[in-house]
Amino acid sequence: MEKIIGITDTRAKIKELIDRVSEKNDIYIVTRDSKPEAVVLAYDEYIKTKNEIDRAKKILFEKTLEDLRAKFKSWLLSKGYDPESLSEEEIYKIIKNI
Repeated sequence: MEKIIGITDTRAKIKELIDRVSEKNDIYIVTRDSKPEAVVLAYDEYIKTKNEIDRAKKILFEKTLEDLRAKFKSWLLSKGYDPESLSEEEIYKIIKNI
């Protein structure tokens, strides 16, 4: 669970805070004027979270790309094109003229 700490206390207790974060995986939300400004967490947790976000973005991108390809293929068919027989150059020309 996250702990909330003001920026003044953070400055005064930075060594203790870093020790608790690295040894006990504590997470601190640092506030300034009672508003959250930063999060302090163990580097391993940061990397793990970043990797999870990157994976989620990749999955979303791949799904979006898959949807766009399907919609473009449907559009080509609706315009009388055979998507399987078009060359890359022909596809670029079609896109350019949209």
